[in-house]
Amino acid sequence: MLFKSFRRMYGFKGQWRWKHHFLQVTCLLLLAAVLPTALSYFLGDTKAVLNGCEDHWTLQDRAAMPLLFQMTVCVDIRVVVPGAWVAFSYSSVHAPKPELGLEGDNNALYGWLLRVRHRFPLRLSPTHWHRVCLRRDVLHNSFSLEVDGQMVAERTVIAQAIPPSGSLWLGCRPRDRSSGAKLGQVELYLFRMWADLGDHGLCEDGTVIGWDARYWGVTSPNARHRDPYLLCGEKDMHKLVFTSNAT
Repeated sequence: MLFKSFRRMYGFKGQWRWKHHFLQVTCLLLLAAVLPTALSYFLGDTKAVLNGCEDHWTLQDRAAMPLLFQMTVCVDIRVVVPGAWVAFSYSSVHAPKPELGLEGDNNALYGWLLRVRHRFPLRLSPTHWHRVCLRRDVLHNSFSLEVDGQMVAERTVIAQAIPPSGSLWLGCRPRDRSSGAKLGQVELYLFRMWADLGDHGLCEDGTVIGWDARYWGVTSPNARHRDPYLLCGEKDMHKLVFTSNAT
């Protein structure tokens, strides 16, 4: 009788230990899966501060540009000091001019596609944040510009896809410095790229290239600034990440 009671107690205790260890392992696996997504190195509270051609950000090799037949590129821009500025430029290995890019001055915005510059007669209001998106559809021969959710212009461009595996810079390259032009100062935020033409959430990170600290190199500490008042700052990070995952 005593032996049977002891066996029943031991069996219950062993079962409890097994369940306890199983729960511990399960929790560790869930944390390992959730933490990289939740933390994700997302730069929601960080902006790029670009003063002329002195400072810039560069895309690291781990996020190489693939061959895309459809793409959407969005970046938030704030012109701090009026003048000529470059938001970003993507160039293939041997091309002296951008395969894809966005820049502006006091008169217009300019979108680069396959080393050809397209002028859009639109000026961004200084000191205000504007979300600017470029969309490229090779299948339908279109290249369009969108500002603050509104379609500004759409051009017909019959050409191939943008070459992959080039270099992407945020800011002005030294070779882009034009003599005599007054350089402006801009701040950039949430540079993102998707392999589609759809509409994406205000704080939804890119699937091809994201606003992720692991992917970007910075020339100096002056080119990177934390700002708790940015739209997708760390205060709302938990909510934004899990909302994005749910969609």
